Amino acid sequence: MRFSAWSSLGISVCSALVFAAPAAAHLSVNPSRLHTGQLADITFSIPNSDDAIGINHVTLGIPADFQLDDAEAKPGWTQSRTGQAITWSGGNIPKNQFATFSIRGTAPSKVETVLFNVLVGDRTGKSITYRVGLDITADSNQDKGARTLGKAALGVAIVAAILALGALFVGLYVWLRPRG
Repeated sequence: MRFSAWSSLGISVCSALVFAAPAAAHLSVNPSRLHTGQLADITFSIPNSDDAIGINHVTLGIPADFQLDDAEAKPGWTQSRTGQAITWSGGNIPKNQFATFSIRGTAPSKVETVLFNVLVGDRTGKSITYRVGLDITADSNQDKGARTLGKAALGVAIVAAILALGALFVGLYVWLRPRG
């Protein structure tokens, strides 16, 4: 009997996870990719698809290797920080609307996908936790455009200098050549 109860519980939990997964598609993060060591503002869009009471608290659990610097102050919401977690409470996200919550920090120094735990809930105690991934990529391409532009400017400067020297020599030749 106990075995069947645990099986039912396991099936219920797995079913809940399967049905909760599509809901995570509505929660979004911007940007979805950072370079290693990059300082960035990250915004989470939190929807309220079906909670008639309204969502009144949001907690972002920040990965340990992501350096959290600051979090957005939102009018109508109270903010608290405990270690690597930021909680906004007391506000309201009405049904069929969304709100954004932003943090500022520095991406990890290694290439990986970091997972943020995002807990949203209402006044009755009903809550759901999403796991949102953020890709951390190598920074080898960072600032590549500025270096390329600098190289092009150097090439143009060298060509201009050669043309100026050529013009100078032609002018000297014309000025110093015997007239006769």
